[in-house]
Amino acid sequence: MAQLDISDALNKYGTLFTENKAASIIAIVVLLAISYYSLPGSTKEKHLPVWLPLEIGAASYLISSGGLGLSIYSSLRKYGGSLFGLTSQHQVIHGLPSLDKFLSQGSHILDGFPRDWALSTKVFGAHSTADVKETLHTVLHRMNALTERLFVNEANATAAVEACDIPGNAASLVTFSSKPENLARWERSANVKLIDSQTVEADMLHLVRDFGACMSIPQLYGRHFLEREQTVLDDLWIFDNDLFPLMMVGIPQWVPFKMIKDGVAARSRLHKSLEGVYRRADQYLKGEPVDDDTDMSDISSVIRGRVKLYDENGLTMDYRGQLELGNLWGQNANTQPMVFWFLLFIYSTPGLVEQLRKEISSHVTVTDSKITSFDLQGITRCALLKGSVYETFRMVDEPTSIRYVRKPITLSDGQYTHNLKEGTWISAAHAIANKDAANYPEPHKFVPDRFLEIDENGARTARYGKLRPWGGGAGICKGRTFAEKEIIAIGAAVISLWDISPVGKEWVIPPMRPGTGTMQPVSDVRVRISRREVH
Repeated sequence: MAQLDISDALNKYGTLFTENKAASIIAIVVLLAISYYSLPGSTKEKHLPVWLPLEIGAASYLISSGGLGLSIYSSLRKYGGSLFGLTSQHQVIHGLPSLDKFLSQGSHILDGFPRDWALSTKVFGAHSTADVKETLHTVLHRMNALTERLFVNEANATAAVEACDIPGNAASLVTFSSKPENLARWERSANVKLIDSQTVEADMLHLVRDFGACMSIPQLYGRHFLEREQTVLDDLWIFDNDLFPLMMVGIPQWVPFKMIKDGVAARSRLHKSLEGVYRRADQYLKGEPVDDDTDMSDISSVIRGRVKLYDENGLTMDYRGQLELGNLWGQNANTQPMVFWFLLFIYSTPGLVEQLRKEISSHVTVTDSKITSFDLQGITRCALLKGSVYETFRMVDEPTSIRYVRKPITLSDGQYTHNLKEGTWISAAHAIANKDAANYPEPHKFVPDRFLEIDENGARTARYGKLRPWGGGAGICKGRTFAEKEIIAIGAAVISLWDISPVGKEWVIPPMRPGTGTMQPVSDVRVRISRREVH
């Protein structure tokens, strides 16, 4: 659940050009410069520019690469110091010492709502009306508070992860069934192949991604949701992988591409599925008969609170479903691919899985291929396990904080003083620092103990340091505590129960492509899975 708000959505194309040649980037930057300088200014609230994520990607690439490309780009930018942007319309911030303080300013100065509304309508498909926009603006703070209370509060987030029963479900990560109808929900898209009674082959990304989604989604919508809505997982990934990037850069949904047609259809089905949740939740909370006698008793406090807010403000059921897609997406689009990378790095790093099993052994008991005790609080204190999560964040997370300058502001930046005008968009591309060798030696290598320190008591502990996986300031991820605990819990449960090896002679980490805040593999990783023998 890397973001329950949608501030990192721009990453879908924010790193689009990181795999291109420097010459291509320079050409794009020059074209952008010509286009930008011809655009008229205005004090009227501007829509989120379709070129903004492209500029984030180009600037991130050039800053990271240095050399001639950065020199040319720097000569074109409007400001100096930590601001990298070609016009007053948009600035990419990198290397600002006071960034956290700057981003923490209130929404009357740095506003995230114009971004959220633009993405809700342009990408997530909510119909744009002035009334609904005003309603959402009115209740957004209270909606975020509901989410933070459940998924950021330490005790509540721990309880929510425990309610997932990750240890129990992990025992059936693969079921060794040869019949499709007997597969677990998370196995269905993983191209599972039974090798023998003790071994299966599967596509690791699809298996792990859907397993994580099956753990987290019921914590919002109740267990009935996935049981009832059989296409939700497939539709979510079709929307995320295919439609999202095209809508993000402003391609009209009527363009006759099969990818767009299929993506729009998947998004519409998701709207209907989520509308159904709100209709049944509304019936249940009002004491009315619930459609199909569905048990809604386990819907989360977030949905209960949103039903009340929407009722108070007269929001129709169809709008509730449309607006909820951002919440479902935010809960899963970053976190579940992150679980895949975490497990891939663990199993592919020589000796690491053995070290982690030893580290967590006093907190996990395995009997007859099942976990019989699982101390989540103890597991989350395991330094190497937690440090491996942080290193995974550093390797594949691509968070960007986006704000709209609501009032003119002066920004102190070392020897520079920048006057940002009302109407400026600013983007803090946190991931640039993650690949900087000055911050992290051998930045393209997975180093599991990179974030380990010795605390005041002489014990090893994992600390974020400069890492900002959840963004920063007032728009920081609303589900960060739950997300981190979920990733750790799945990792601990899986390594306790399963041996995973590559199909082939050795592990190969696939090349990465831009994703929704988390990098995606260009191809899935085919693996063999068998039960771990515990003596």
